[in-house]
Amino acid sequence: MNLPATSLPAEIVSSVAAWSEAARSALSPATLKAYRVDGATFVAWCQSRSMESMPASPGAVAGFLKAEAESGKSVATIRRRLATISAMHRAANIPSPADSQLVKLVMKGIAKAKGTDQRQAAPLSADDAVTIAAKLGDSPRELRDLALILVGRDLLARSAELVSIEVGHIEWGSPTIIMLRRRKTSTEAKPCAIGPKATAALRHWLEAGEVAEGPVFQSLKRNGRATGRALDPRDVRRIFKYTAQAAGLNHADNVSGHSVRVGMAQDLVSRNIDVLAVAQAGGWSTTTMPARYSAKLAAARGAVAQFYGMTS
Repeated sequence: MNLPATSLPAEIVSSVAAWSEAARSALSPATLKAYRVDGATFVAWCQSRSMESMPASPGAVAGFLKAEAESGKSVATIRRRLATISAMHRAANIPSPADSQLVKLVMKGIAKAKGTDQRQAAPLSADDAVTIAAKLGDSPRELRDLALILVGRDLLARSAELVSIEVGHIEWGSPTIIMLRRRKTSTEAKPCAIGPKATAALRHWLEAGEVAEGPVFQSLKRNGRATGRALDPRDVRRIFKYTAQAAGLNHADNVSGHSVRVGMAQDLVSRNIDVLAVAQAGGWSTTTMPARYSAKLAAARGAVAQFYGMTS
């Protein structure tokens, strides 16, 4: 958590220090990084205008949000910045300017002006996975990449969650169970099932890579041998995009680390599985995201499409 470089009361410094210590073990690395970046950005903006950032006035926060919007930041990023400012104040046990009507109205106006639609990662569907599998060979790298996609789909996993899986987290069976910790919603590992194709792909990779312990999805040496080090989440995004491009998928350029989550969520909804069950399977705390992922699918199967007989 970033504090301004000005003198602050000792009780504020102490409160923020205690909060930061607790946050390191309770929050995900991605959330902590967002707090650091957003906090530093807000503090620097305030300092450049001789404004107090802690405690910040509603007017200062409103001005900052407007400046971020004018610089081209997305609504999602601006909302995250505001959440960080609010967290800074809560950590210091002082009222958050984010709760003021002025800030709420400014945020609402920004969302209205810019629109709230977020760019969605292209899905990697079951059909896409079949296409990718057909293009991959049997080298350790290709076997690892296929297992990464199939396991990621069945777990509806985030990149950071995939690279955190260790061999000891796997319970082989029918279905195979993997103890997975949802980094954004839980600090405890929970049992999640994967299907037979993902199980077979995972076995083939572990055997080919001679991985008997440690991280399941490891980086490789040039000779194809596993290094013993887990992939970085950025590697997962790169692998998803590269394999999609190599398979000639039309939407390959828009593939990201979330593509397996989007694709599996859409596949589940297409099988008439309740969106609440999909949310639970993917570790979402609400149905908002899986509903958004499947919005186009729902439209394609909606009343108008049914009227014209265009549903599949």
